[in-house]
Amino acid sequence: MNCIKKTLGRLQHVGISKTFSLAHPHAAAGLVVLASFAGMFLGPGLTNSYGVFEEEYENLYSNSRTGAKGSISPAISIGAVHLASNYLFTTIAGALCERLGMGLTTFIGAIMVGTGLFTAGFCTKVWQLVLTQGVLAGAGVGTVFIVVSTIPTSWFSKNQGFLIGLVHSGSGVGGLVLAPLTRFLINTHELSGSVKILGLALAAGLSVISLGMASKPDELFDQEDEDSIDAVSSTGDNLSEHKASSLAKKRMSVRSFGVRDVRSTGGVLRSQEFWYLNVAVMLAEAAFYVVLFFLPVFSIGIGLSSEQGALITGVANGATIIGRIATGYVADVAGNINMFLVTHLLVTLSCLFLWFPAKSFTVMMVFACTFGLFAGSLTPMVPLCSVTLFGQNGLANNVGLLGIGMVLTTSAAPVVARVFYEKLGQNGGGYGTVALLCGGIYFVATVSIFALRMCVSRRLWTKI
Repeated sequence: MNCIKKTLGRLQHVGISKTFSLAHPHAAAGLVVLASFAGMFLGPGLTNSYGVFEEEYENLYSNSRTGAKGSISPAISIGAVHLASNYLFTTIAGALCERLGMGLTTFIGAIMVGTGLFTAGFCTKVWQLVLTQGVLAGAGVGTVFIVVSTIPTSWFSKNQGFLIGLVHSGSGVGGLVLAPLTRFLINTHELSGSVKILGLALAAGLSVISLGMASKPDELFDQEDEDSIDAVSSTGDNLSEHKASSLAKKRMSVRSFGVRDVRSTGGVLRSQEFWYLNVAVMLAEAAFYVVLFFLPVFSIGIGLSSEQGALITGVANGATIIGRIATGYVADVAGNINMFLVTHLLVTLSCLFLWFPAKSFTVMMVFACTFGLFAGSLTPMVPLCSVTLFGQNGLANNVGLLGIGMVLTTSAAPVVARVFYEKLGQNGGGYGTVALLCGGIYFVATVSIFALRMCVSRRLWTKI
């Protein structure tokens, strides 16, 4: 038992050393951002490129091949479980980060992703793929995500929106790169071989990335606090030293605990703001993946070619890269919650007034650009809004709590969308209904964000 404790104690120091962070804080911060971007590329990027696997599994396990007609293809359960496991483990990994450290948590996620994909290469049944590529690989992606999506905010007190947007754009880049790479591997090594190769490559890559994970040392926070007090004291506004210290400490409290002075998990769960944010995130995330997973199939449903559908999906993924960086940059000026509200209002309008009536390639391309630009802002807005509400302390755990609701919605939404599409026909009717479904989900999410905004402040032009 003592041997195990000593081993875990050593493993907790996986990542950038504290000595290096204190001696070279700017270099350490840069390494953390770079490693986080790479983690987004390989982790969530894998999920964003899952559509390639979806197509292959549909061809292998569709009802037309098994002889079961009139029911939903069982292959859809693989992607649905992958998403559910992903968000379930953001909650679990959020607690692990507090106990095991960021580097070791990332390393655990790397092993889970690699093992899940590699063993999927030996599977011949849908239920086996559900357990491997669905449960295990999905859990690994969620574990990696919670670290790389939250850790950069601790290193920067300014321009957090831009930096988080930059980091989260890695998942969009990953989707763009890993989708054609997966297709190439399938064409050259068949499906089973391609999954094994990806499993080994992602396990190795994410393991290296874990070495670049480290929380900001308390000593650096203390130095910033002292600099803040000195800066306020030297403004020349004839403030007393006591008052200057009080003002600086107030700013420090907002940084640490957000606009709501909540210092425990129970306090977060009891706050209205958390539940407004939770409803918005779990609905918007579910709708986002419905669009991303099924956009190629939907495009074919209105008479476009498979090549055009693939291009539309690629453009939507590419637009998320620009959207995440741009919205993060604007959020630094306009406020995180304000930007969250505006972007999802625009996504709602694009689903209802661009996607639903779309019958041509041009309109679909316009929708793909609009959707990617604004819907892609969801992932960086989640940690940013959490920092605004509850501060930097316990950020990984707070974001992980949001994953509980997403387990249900992200696993159910693709199945519901597939039911809408298959039961209502593939002549465009089912496609339009799914567009309305996503528009309705985004509308409810937008209403919840508006309620959150009013709960924090009723002054419309305040930066929140």
